[in-house]
Amino acid sequence: MFLSLLGITFAVSLVVCFVVSKLFARPIKGILERIVANDIAYAWTTYLKFAVYVVGISGGVRIHYLENFLREPTEHFTPPCVDL
Repeated sequence: MFLSLLGITFAVSLVVCFVVSKLFARPIKGILERIVANDIAYAWTTYLKFAVYVVGISGGVRIHYLENFLREPTEHFTPPCVDL
């Protein structure tokens, strides 16, 4: 169950990052070409796309929340209930 939740949240985060990256590719490229030189703008655009993926996936896959499914129930901790 844990691995399936991890895989699904990773896949959804990856798809959302891909859509956002494609949606904002031209505006980001246009802004960076005005701010920095054209030859450096391509590199900055690539770095910015990488940052979108890193931040999007790390924010979308909440490992601390998924760790609750691995912990054993104790007196002070009750695992969250997942209603399907």
